[in-house]
Amino acid sequence: MNENSPFIHDSAKADGELMDSVLEEFQEFNIGVAEQSSADDLYYYLCEHGSNLLNTYCKAGETSTLASGTTTEVTEPDHYLVHFSYPDRFKSIVLLIRDVLLQLSIAKLRDLEELVTAEMVTDHFEKSKALLVTELEKCLNYFKLERKSLLEKPEVLKRKLESVKHFSNPWKTYHLQFETIAGQFREIDQNYNRLEQTVIQYRLIREMVLQMKTDVQKINALFATKAAECLKGLEKISEKEQLSDTIKSFDDLITTGISQEIRPESTLRTLEDSVDKLQSLSVPVGSREGYLILRKIDFRKSAEKWLDYEILPYLSDLWDGQEANFSHLLNVATQIKSSLSVAKKTQQLVSFHGEITSLNSIIQQQKNTILQSEDLVSHIEKELSLKFKATEIYKEDEYLKVPLQNNFSLLATSKPGNLKYFSTQVAQLFKNVGKQVKDVKEKTPHQRLEIALEILETRNEKETPDHYHSLFLNKNFIGDLFLVKRKQQEEALEKIIDYWKKGQSRSLAVVGDPLSGKSTLLEFATHQFKSNEAHYLTPGGEISIEGRKLKVGRNLDEVFSFVKRSISNSKPILVLDDLQVWRDSNFSLLMNVKSLIDFMSLNSSKVFVIVGITNSLRLHLDTRIPFSQGFTNLLDTNASTSDEIFKAVMLRHGASHRSIFEKEGIEMNDGQLRKKIGWLTKKFDFNIGAVLQAWIFCTDVQQDGSIQFSEKETHLNDFLSISELLILKNCLLFGYSSDLELKNLFTDRYEAEYKPAIRKLLNIGVLDRDSNGYLIVKNTVRQDLYSILKYRELLA
Repeated sequence: MNENSPFIHDSAKADGELMDSVLEEFQEFNIGVAEQSSADDLYYYLCEHGSNLLNTYCKAGETSTLASGTTTEVTEPDHYLVHFSYPDRFKSIVLLIRDVLLQLSIAKLRDLEELVTAEMVTDHFEKSKALLVTELEKCLNYFKLERKSLLEKPEVLKRKLESVKHFSNPWKTYHLQFETIAGQFREIDQNYNRLEQTVIQYRLIREMVLQMKTDVQKINALFATKAAECLKGLEKISEKEQLSDTIKSFDDLITTGISQEIRPESTLRTLEDSVDKLQSLSVPVGSREGYLILRKIDFRKSAEKWLDYEILPYLSDLWDGQEANFSHLLNVATQIKSSLSVAKKTQQLVSFHGEITSLNSIIQQQKNTILQSEDLVSHIEKELSLKFKATEIYKEDEYLKVPLQNNFSLLATSKPGNLKYFSTQVAQLFKNVGKQVKDVKEKTPHQRLEIALEILETRNEKETPDHYHSLFLNKNFIGDLFLVKRKQQEEALEKIIDYWKKGQSRSLAVVGDPLSGKSTLLEFATHQFKSNEAHYLTPGGEISIEGRKLKVGRNLDEVFSFVKRSISNSKPILVLDDLQVWRDSNFSLLMNVKSLIDFMSLNSSKVFVIVGITNSLRLHLDTRIPFSQGFTNLLDTNASTSDEIFKAVMLRHGASHRSIFEKEGIEMNDGQLRKKIGWLTKKFDFNIGAVLQAWIFCTDVQQDGSIQFSEKETHLNDFLSISELLILKNCLLFGYSSDLELKNLFTDRYEAEYKPAIRKLLNIGVLDRDSNGYLIVKNTVRQDLYSILKYRELLA
């Protein structure tokens, strides 16, 4: 190599200047860190200048790569430094900057939730800054000394260059890592902003609940004052003229009582809306061995479940105690007022000893209730202040953990104080929080069953629906006219299909809860191909590829062997909807799933496999084999947008050409319709199929052909025993079950416990038998039972 080449000389000069700029940037960054005077200043400085530092180093690395061209041998000192010597230490220091940035964001959020003192924040900031300055200075000194040594000592440079002569240049790997770290800087900052909003929303929810508690205390105090005034007036009656003033006091008490709203519906609806605004986030919570640890939390569901268990029952107790006392007080007050009115009318001043005794008794009861409610108030305040915090996510414990999740019947005995009431609808308690609960006493199993039978009766009436309700059923596909575009899922699907058509290996699992639209999305997917390319695989069906036919049994290995033998000029699409049905006594579901994974791993460039499966079964299979990892893509159908659901309902309703009324003679306008559909959408967690089905339950066809909508109870209550839940879990998870399977599963207790439970579920219309005699869950209750099992944590 010509050492006097002008290109090499200019390149070396450019590299030298670039390395000077890197070290200058590094030094300025260190000086800037030392100058920051607060945690906020340091956080924003690291966010902005940390990324700049990374960009400067990456620019130097890329420039050195371009300068060397196709030459693999390293000859320049700065080229060696930026690609071989510096990157590892530089990566360590930027990882430290990233971790400090993360911890500063955590400290800021915990300060926002008042979990740390100002002194603690300041101390954390000082230690973080000191650590950064020290490590940055060490790193910078190392960089300078290393460079000086190479530039001033040719023998050291020669030895260093010789040591990497036969090494592959690691720059591409380092560059990719640096880009990842830069992305993590942005991710930490974005998540801080999102969590800041979540913290504010938590505070708002906390204030709403505390206001409800305060309102109860204020109303209790108001009534205690008015009752005391009435008693004082009653005791002082000695002349007929005083009767009018006392009657006026009782009038005031009764009027105030009638106007009071014990369970403030508007406040509860506002609370529900506030919880609905909480998001699902993947939050960086720490780092381990250089990796950023993310924790995915659905804040809305976590907050709902925690409030269901920890707060709402206590609020219900406060409301119940208040309601009982007020009812008794107003009843006695009305009777006393009547006595006073009679006395005034007859102008006869009689003894009111009995009335005074009754009112005294009620006032004493009220004082006792207020005294007992202090424990409930204390619990609500304590739990909200200590546990209902968004930043609990940074602890290792389960986020907003709810104990005794599988046995809510123990609730009454597990809580302190006079807690005796709890809503029977455990699975949907928070979704119904906007309604006034008239009866919140814990019901017996028979009472819960009676409620369930009433709900099931309305479902069974519409199992063979009229023309209007048939438009809303999912079990029979009713044509492309009623397909609503689901933009997010369809765009993702089209992107996957485009990659596969270009020759890349792809396989897809469409996952979601029952009724969430998995089959409809599979139908959409097959429309992206020619009709002879897509093949639906169903047990007992037939498959034809390039003129060859096969009668399909329940052995997927046999089917896939046939497909591999048959394809030569085609690239078929195999669609398996309801993966859980692929099993019998000879071929287990696990055997078939293993065959599926093996086939996809070897043939996903020649055959595009699309599988429809519930989320619960997917997670169940993941515990046995790396099932999800066998697919290149997973597509979740669980959540649709409000607009998509509104369009789906209105398309079907519009096809009936009928008017819809909320009350007799009052036709609903578009705004009211959107409000009712939004109500159902929230109740069913944006599950499009569940909302369409619920529309059936809430609408009735009138004699004149019009449709009347009423807010009926759309959720099946939790009336099931543990044995019944386990039977239903087996049927829902695996699509169907048999008496023999259940007998083998629950051998010891089958005859005494599980066989009667199966009969009961068949008799009340929860279970049914298909044409082969297998036990299946009825379509009209599938989604409700799925929700109950998920809430009880019997399904994932």
